[in-house]
Amino acid sequence: MSGAVGYARVSTEEQQRDNNSIPVQRNRIAAYCVQHNIPLLKVFEASESAWIEKRTSFEEVLSFCRKENNVSHLIVTDLSRLARKVDVQVGFLAQLDALGIKFVSLDEPLTDNSANGNFMRNITGCVNQLFSDTLSERTRQRMRAAVLEGRYLWPAPIGYVNRNKNIEPDPVRGPLVRQAFDLVASGRFVTTERVLNFLTSMGLTTKKGRPVPPQTFSRMLSNETYAGWIITGDLRVRGTYEPIVSDETFAAVQMKLNKKGIAHKKLNEDFPLRGIVRCGKCERPLTAGWAKGRTERYARYWCWTKDCGQNGISRDELHKQFVGLLSLIEPTVELLAQLPDRIANQWSERKNRIAADAKRLSSKLADIKALNQKALTEKLQGKIEDEDYDDFKKANAEEAFRINSEINALDSERNTMEEMLKQAQEEAVDLVGAWEKGSVHQRQELAKSFFPDGLIFSQERKFFEPRNTVITEMYARFLNEFGNTGVPDGI
Repeated sequence: MSGAVGYARVSTEEQQRDNNSIPVQRNRIAAYCVQHNIPLLKVFEASESAWIEKRTSFEEVLSFCRKENNVSHLIVTDLSRLARKVDVQVGFLAQLDALGIKFVSLDEPLTDNSANGNFMRNITGCVNQLFSDTLSERTRQRMRAAVLEGRYLWPAPIGYVNRNKNIEPDPVRGPLVRQAFDLVASGRFVTTERVLNFLTSMGLTTKKGRPVPPQTFSRMLSNETYAGWIITGDLRVRGTYEPIVSDETFAAVQMKLNKKGIAHKKLNEDFPLRGIVRCGKCERPLTAGWAKGRTERYARYWCWTKDCGQNGISRDELHKQFVGLLSLIEPTVELLAQLPDRIANQWSERKNRIAADAKRLSSKLADIKALNQKALTEKLQGKIEDEDYDDFKKANAEEAFRINSEINALDSERNTMEEMLKQAQEEAVDLVGAWEKGSVHQRQELAKSFFPDGLIFSQERKFFEPRNTVITEMYARFLNEFGNTGVPDGI
């Protein structure tokens, strides 16, 4: 005896709607069968998107119909349960028609196989697709706006947890993920597999408590989310959440993974423009290091982005270009009048940032101490080899030294900003002289003060791009002054 098959579907955003839930759909399908005296053979349930052309659940329906060979009707509560794309809807209905199965939509009774029925069915399908397209478009717009605000909207990666419509470091896995980057960057462990095995012994797991697969670990080490960047589509935005690793550590790991070696330990001392100057092609901050030649080492800045294709530039050449740029910033009356307020405002903002950085660095030191104690326990229990433990201790000692150096740098930054504020209040600033005489931290503060959004450097043209707002204003002022030079009165 022939009978009917029901198909009930919900999508994620509709699961909480009681008037369209799976139980409601099942009851309506069953009531229709009782009313029309049609045996109900089975009701298939799905929680897949109606946008998917090859849906597993619907393929199961077709397979059941072919196998049983006694299905006379396929019943849904409305056409949108079947599909939200017109071409997908047409394809599904054609397969049912080929099997001799009558399609029934409870909310659209006029959509039979007659000419008018097919017309109404297609019109309804178009309306369903328009609704879904509009909903998707609004969702994308809202997500884009949220990303531009610096919020991470997706399930948190290992080492983070979702909270308050954003992410924050996982108190358990976060320190272990930070250790993963630090250990790879240190170069003390020969392979990333060895780092993974060590951290697995220390308790690093997925959110489900399982060991982290090598492929997942490899993707983790290349994920800029951990350095505080949100990348989706054409957007690359600095997140408002706390980074687990610094840009410098992340760049060092990428160099290690790309077999380019590890950056020199004293990068900050030798390369004050690292992180300030950005690539002219991909606009990401340049990293820097000492390149090995046949007989000596060469100081260079370069873009670490994979497949960017930009060549590096000599440190001395880039610094020369920057000093030339500083010399063009003439200390006008307006600039001198604004400089104390500008520096004071930046100092006010940076005091809060310095306090947050100091708190973060102190937390990292506490994590290192706790992980050292845990590693010692694991070693005593025979879970960690002596060689791995020794390498871990050495890497942590180096990281602790680096963190303490950063804390000292924060103190130096406080002094630098206070000195610049005092100087700006008392006298005109010699920018080139301040650069040449300043320490690395003073140089960095000078660059950040005048170019808070960074500088884009064209490696092909060997100069700073006019895309920088400050430079654009500078060029406009220069052209205006040049245009007025030598023009007689009255012309």
